[in-house]
Formats: sequence, C-alpha cells, structure tokens
Amino acid sequence: MNKILPLFFLIVSCGIKKDVVDTSFSVIYSSAIGGDEKPGYLLIQDNEAYIQFIDSLKLEESQYANFLKVDFKNKNVLVLYQGQKNSGGYSIEIDSIYNIDDTIIVKKKETGPKKGEMATAVITTPYCIALIPKGNKLKVE
Repeated sequence: MNKILPLFFLIVSCGIKKDVVDTSFSVIYSSAIGGDEKPGYLLIQDNEAYIQFIDSLKLEESQYANFLKVDFKNKNVLVLYQGQKNSGGYSIEIDSIYNIDDTIIVKKKETGPKKGEMATAVITTPYCIALIPKGNKLKVE
C-alpha cells in the first residue's frame, strides 16, 4: 500500500489542468520622435480609441502598415512614453511581461546615450507601441 500511494498522487497531479497564462507581446512601432513630453503610459482597450490614437500620430501613409487590426478581445495596446529628452540616443521598450492574478505586469527597459558617447543635439520624445495580453489590472515598472 505504501508503494501505491505515491504513484496515485503522481498520476492525479499530472491530470490536473493548469491554466496557460499569456505573457506574449509584440512591438507594433517605436520612434524617438512623436511621443508624449512626460514619461508614462497609455493603455488602449478598444478599436475606437486605437483609431483615434493612430490618427493623432500624424504618420506618413507608408507607416500605417505597421498598425494592423487588433483583436481587442484578447489583446490591449500599450504605449510607453519615455518623456522629453535633450538629445538623441534614448529609447524605451518592453523587457518582459508577467501575468500574476490577472494583473499584467510590464517591465520596461529605458536606454540612453552612454557617458562620453556622442549624440545628436535634438529634443526627442521616445515611445513604443506594443500588443499585450488582456488583464483586469496593469502595472508598469
């Protein structure tokens, strides 16, 4: 009997269904020019707001191909803003995404010019637009 009990638990635990948590993301577009002057983020959860946002970017027609139709039943659009910078060489992107208790946690990665490295003397406002999984809450770190 002692030998059968561990085998029983092994079989039962293998049969338990585990929820697959979506932590995939894909970058739609990023640029050093055209973002918000203040650091932060914008979460877009429906097609109407997404279309308004795309129109506000004032992009060239050739760039619209990057903005595919989004399935807002399964995904949201997240826009990360790095804020206004006094030179080139800055960027912002998603490093990773975690889903904990239906809260989407986005780890962002911000870069800038290295010390002593030459950079263009122009004001930039880097931003990144990405598709992220749906969740009840969002936390950007």
